[in-house]
Amino acid sequence: MSATPYSFEREWALKWLKGSVESYFRGKTSLQIVVGRIRRALKSYSVSLDDVKQIVNSLLLDPLINIPKQVREERAKELLKTVEDLEKGERSG
Repeated sequence: MSATPYSFEREWALKWLKGSVESYFRGKTSLQIVVGRIRRALKSYSVSLDDVKQIVNSLLLDPLINIPKQVREERAKELLKTVEDLEKGERSG
């Protein structure tokens, strides 16, 4: 993750996002909910878009998550595209 100093709130937000992304991969949480949580973490908890991308990529490669690889890849691709759109919006606005 980035060189941001440790804070309880930031670490909590990273775990919250990890659980949210995993739930999205499992089909239990909608993309809109996850994107809302990502926006909240970016705004309120010093989480960066790079942190979000790292979470998605780590879950994509995690062998302990019992989700078919194809499903993970499709959902990760969709989520990463949405994160990139957030990044573009952040730069322009």
